[in-house]
Amino acid sequence: MAPKILLNQDLCIGCNTCPLIDSDTFEMDTTIYKAKVKKQPSTITESIQSAVSSCPVGAISIVEETK
Repeated sequence: MAPKILLNQDLCIGCNTCPLIDSDTFEMDTTIYKAKVKKQPSTITESIQSAVSSCPVGAISIVEETK
């Protein structure tokens, strides 16, 4: 089962931290000025972990996807 990144845009303040840390996984949605997941990774890398822990409002979480 693959891990899945969840990003709560209601909590997101659009600080741009996660795309700066891992631009392969995160990007800014320029219509609402909040972050979004660009693509789900096959594994959780150190840069993804760093982006999750660096979010000032805790809007990003990693869950195990069940089938």
